[in-house]
Amino acid sequence: MTDYRIPDLANKYTKHDMIQRYADLPPFPDARIRLLSAFLQYGSAAEHREVQSLAVSLVQLGLDTHDEVDIEAGERGMMQMRQRQLRVLAGDYFSSRFYQLLAGVGQIEMIQHLSGAICEANRLKTDLYQRMKRGQLLSEDYLELQSDIRGELLLSFSELIEERLKPAWKELVRSLSRLEVLVEERNKLDHSGSFYDSWGYWFVLEHGEPQDKRMLQEEAKRGAGVAALMIKKYGLASLLADKLGESAAQFGQFAVSLAPAKLAEEMALIGENLLRPAAGAAAGAAGEVR
Repeated sequence: MTDYRIPDLANKYTKHDMIQRYADLPPFPDARIRLLSAFLQYGSAAEHREVQSLAVSLVQLGLDTHDEVDIEAGERGMMQMRQRQLRVLAGDYFSSRFYQLLAGVGQIEMIQHLSGAICEANRLKTDLYQRMKRGQLLSEDYLELQSDIRGELLLSFSELIEERLKPAWKELVRSLSRLEVLVEERNKLDHSGSFYDSWGYWFVLEHGEPQDKRMLQEEAKRGAGVAALMIKKYGLASLLADKLGESAAQFGQFAVSLAPAKLAEEMALIGENLLRPAAGAAAGAAGEVR
């Protein structure tokens, strides 16, 4: 394995007292940043891969932090107001650092590419939110859009990847992004409050019985009990476990075919680290009756 210290470098920007106290930051995008860093070492700007990877990680943290800002109308207490303000400011702060970092190593063109990727990721998010609001979203489209959003920033670095590795790079970015989404969706099933913003919700709206669809769409009837009922009735944990297995196998196939072997080993480790927390949940779902 190559030295990988991007999370430690990011701490310089994330470990402020006010941010730590009020912002409640989203998880560090470790799997994607490891993937990017590993491939950049074989690219045309390998000497800058650490700065490039750090820049992308901060942009992603900024975007993810903004996604967690509460935009619902209504009165808020002083603590809630402060948390909301700090999340907005933290997201702005992280997102703005990439200009300074990339300009500092002369990567002006990459600033343009990354800026374009940010715009495209936001466009995809807007498309997703609008389709969700209209109730016109298939469960598989939900997964694809979420995966595309996650992979967009990484794909902006494609021109820096060694030519012979580009096909595998693009496939692995797409495969890993989907795998991350599926792991997150599996985790949502363990937190019923997240069900109404999940693949499972859209699956039931697409494939469920009419009375179940009505129950989910009538806000007054929503609740943890309803979510748990739907998860069990439609075997959602088992269905997601199957999808996880398929995506993990696909990622593994792409990874094992890589040369040099060192890169293949790094990809295998990324997959293992990502899937380890989900392994217990997937095993528990294996006995679920569909």
